[in-house]
Amino acid sequence: MRSLARVLLAAGFVFAAPRLAVAEDADALYKQGLAYKQSGKTDDAIKALEEAVQKNPNHYMAWASLGNLYKTKKDIPKSVAAYEHAVAGIKKDKILWSNLGMAYYRNNQIDKALTALTTAMQIDPKDAEIRYNLGTVKRQKGDYPGAIVDLEAAVAANPTEAQYRNNLGVAYRYAKRDDDAIKSFTKAIELSPNDASFHFNLAVAYRRKSKDNPDLITQAIAEYEKATTLDPGNTDGWFDLGYMYKENHDNDKAIDAFHHYLCLNKAKTKPDSDGDKRIRDELDSLGKSPGKTPAKTAAKTDDCPAVKPTDRKKPSK
Repeated sequence: MRSLARVLLAAGFVFAAPRLAVAEDADALYKQGLAYKQSGKTDDAIKALEEAVQKNPNHYMAWASLGNLYKTKKDIPKSVAAYEHAVAGIKKDKILWSNLGMAYYRNNQIDKALTALTTAMQIDPKDAEIRYNLGTVKRQKGDYPGAIVDLEAAVAANPTEAQYRNNLGVAYRYAKRDDDAIKSFTKAIELSPNDASFHFNLAVAYRRKSKDNPDLITQAIAEYEKATTLDPGNTDGWFDLGYMYKENHDNDKAIDAFHHYLCLNKAKTKPDSDGDKRIRDELDSLGKSPGKTPAKTAAKTDDCPAVKPTDRKKPSK
């Protein structure tokens, strides 16, 4: 019996030794990959870590590091796959789940992004960045009440982060809570007064309310003017500003803003043909269509400002 036991023990040792060696090799490659990463040698780091997970597919830390490196290289599909491998073994790491969620988001897998970010939030409900990302994705999914809950939590956890306030304002605006949106955008501007997008968003909120309260037209104009001063390439800013000037019976300034829009829209990779037609119709109605003599202050369409257009999605009306 003892001789049989020795044989079995010897056999177990024979099979265990290669597995141990493989694990040690994977660990060595993992450490080498981290060293390359710290030295800024991203490609070498990826190669070492890929060899590590090839030798040991259950090396979850190597998978997590690969996910980060693939994200750095903007290889989002590979980043998603690496993070998925990592969370299979590391189930309680909020950062890892958050990274997976944002990788899904960048890969246009919105439902999976929500699931992963929700998991991250459940691990740490007080993490401001996770609540911010979750709220932002919920808003884009159309869940405005859910977005507001998470974005309000993000603001409560980090009240000095201007972008959190701005995105909360956008969620309020989509939920048709314009007064709350104005308060949130105003606070964002207090925290970061030179961010053109914050002024633009506040202008949109004032514009929406000006339909019922014309006294807010001047406040909308002031914010659009600030937005287009800070970001002269803000195509939508000039578009809306022209209409606000027209509402305020300041036709020369409206013509000027409309011509700025036409210039910037023409310079876009994909010009907005509908927007172009609308503005040309407006200029026709004002008697200042392209080809006619514009107002003294107007930007001529054949003498456009040397400013690249800022691409942004048109906000909801």
